Amino acid sequence: MFKDEDPTARALPQSTRNEDAVFMGWQKTGSGETLALYNITVAGHPSLGSTVTGEGLRKLNLQIPRTPFLNDK
Repeated sequence: MFKDEDPTARALPQSTRNEDAVFMGWQKTGSGETLALYNITVAGHPSLGSTVTGEGLRKLNLQIPRTPFLNDK
């Protein structure tokens, strides 16, 4: 919880929330796996501007934005 957050405030439904992150692209790992990368865009979030994977977003309890298929151009 953020310091200035109202503990009685309720989370907005996902459909009315702004995106927590934006899709940046795909990165191939040394093992050959391809990961989607996202930049965190939540104002005031300690990780604002950080680039993370979908798993990173889940760990931070942030929503994963729409992600294009890997083969889409």
